[in-house]
Amino acid sequence: MYDIFLLDTLPRQQATMEPHTLNGERVWLKRAAKRNSRLAYAPLKLLAAWLKLDTLKPVPNTGGEQSILTEAKRIETLRLAGITVPTILAKTPQALLLADAGTPDEPAVTLLDKLKSSDNPEQIDQTLARSIEALNSVHSRNCYLSEAFARNILVTEEKTVFIDFETDPGQVHAPVDCMVRDWYCFIFSLYGKLYKSPMQCERLTPALLAGLRNANQEVRERFCVILPKLLRLQRLPFKHLGSDGRKISVTLQALAVLNQRL
Repeated sequence: MYDIFLLDTLPRQQATMEPHTLNGERVWLKRAAKRNSRLAYAPLKLLAAWLKLDTLKPVPNTGGEQSILTEAKRIETLRLAGITVPTILAKTPQALLLADAGTPDEPAVTLLDKLKSSDNPEQIDQTLARSIEALNSVHSRNCYLSEAFARNILVTEEKTVFIDFETDPGQVHAPVDCMVRDWYCFIFSLYGKLYKSPMQCERLTPALLAGLRNANQEVRERFCVILPKLLRLQRLPFKHLGSDGRKISVTLQALAVLNQRL
């Protein structure tokens, strides 16, 4: 059933990722996207060289059939390790058909949306603690994610689901650096999107401190070695460089606090 639906729907879908309903069940069809230009990774590559931080080296997204193959392989590897990831219902070299992470009664939302929609400090603390615990659980199984941004983490009342595995950082970085990269992706994505939400930002720093203290020792030590080098970016006047610059500035300020307290 799923295979037939995938083959029938794929030629008619224009978007890279789109939800569909099959016999009352919500499913997602993800098709191969175009390859990203190598020029898109040039700034980060230069920054990594300037700061002498190999961990920041970009992980190119090859796009096309290779990205679908990579995602299917990574999902299966993580699933076998006991990590909650999307269920693959059907696949071809050009696309994946994925089960929805939620249910009609309890839809899954991104971690970012969950935090933004909450005005309850206790709920914010609980949501952050659960997502950080899930991230540490990934690393405790000697695994890593691909792009550990808040938009790629889905939450329900019962579970935390990691999505989007078109790249494999292990092809570029050592395993411990992949895990440290997860932490930095997670942190930058949260402060960058929540800096205009005072209550969420206030709760974020203590949650991250607790999570990092409970992290794998090697990961935590590597994170702390990299942190002072990354903070050299504070010399640059990001806060005067528009909204994107302001996001970086706020994040660097938060990282400075983590650096003092870890």
